[in-house]
Amino acid sequence: MRLSTLRLTTTRTAAARVEGNRFTLLPFPDVGALVTTGEGWQHHADATGEPLGLPHVPAVTGPLTTRLTTFTQAYVNYATRAKELDHPHPRTPQLLTTPIDRLVGDGDTVHLAPAADIQWGVELGVVIGQETSRVPVAKALQSIAGYTTVNTIAAPGWPAVVAIGPQLVTPDELPPGARGLTLTATLDGRPRQKANTSDLLFDVATLITRISARTTLMPGDLITTGTPATTHAGPLGEGSRLHVCITGIGELRTTITHGNAR
Repeated sequence: MRLSTLRLTTTRTAAARVEGNRFTLLPFPDVGALVTTGEGWQHHADATGEPLGLPHVPAVTGPLTTRLTTFTQAYVNYATRAKELDHPHPRTPQLLTTPIDRLVGDGDTVHLAPAADIQWGVELGVVIGQETSRVPVAKALQSIAGYTTVNTIAAPGWPAVVAIGPQLVTPDELPPGARGLTLTATLDGRPRQKANTSDLLFDVATLITRISARTTLMPGDLITTGTPATTHAGPLGEGSRLHVCITGIGELRTTITHGNAR
């Protein structure tokens, strides 16, 4: 199953089931609100909904969710990234609980104050679908609602802008643990990153087990599995265009402007 959050008007969004070029509206404002209904969320996602027709086709997507209770990032989780940072390979997952300024979707413009060291990069996102505490590795993948594409944009010491979406793809649509998927990122059309989810130092199941040992994960929580090497570290110019993609899941396009407007 594939789910998106659609922008229907300037003030109205809705979760939708995606079946090829067809969209079925569901009675939730976004996919995050759907998933946070708990273990029965898939029943709601499968329900008969309202077919989306003109004038909303082609559909415009928004951020997959408008609210995250917990957002945990794996820091160094690719060997190439460890080498780039001159960082030894971690023996256990290094986890960050990242504060969020705002969530954005595909095609959005992000307004940032100019900074000398803005970090960004493609990441596999894992959305939790059920309450999960101290889960063993062998059962960890059962906790997943689905996978998505994420680009976390932040200057050190500042809350992040998180681009998320445009789809949530349920585990049955992908290889176990979302292994074998190609990740890419470009800046103004120039390649910056290329990696594969099979290159993760700590796979998805291991991350869930580690995180759930220290905190209870709840439906709708987001885990990102780390970004590969060649993350752009430095100022992003006015109008910089970021494009991140994970095969089989989706792509996000973000434009950077400077200033305080949002």
